Amino acid sequence: MFKRKALDELKKWKENKAPRYSVLLEGARRVGKTTIAEEFARREYRS
Repeated sequence: MFKRKALDELKKWKENKAPRYSVLLEGARRVGKTTIAEEFARREYRS
């Protein structure tokens, strides 16, 4: 998988705001929002 800026931004969100704020991924159709979310979850969470 390509390294994406969005993964870095999600990591910053997790470190700073995750306990209090949810994240919203916005964008056009078929640009990879779900793919980025799944990759982030695989890397950063155990379950």
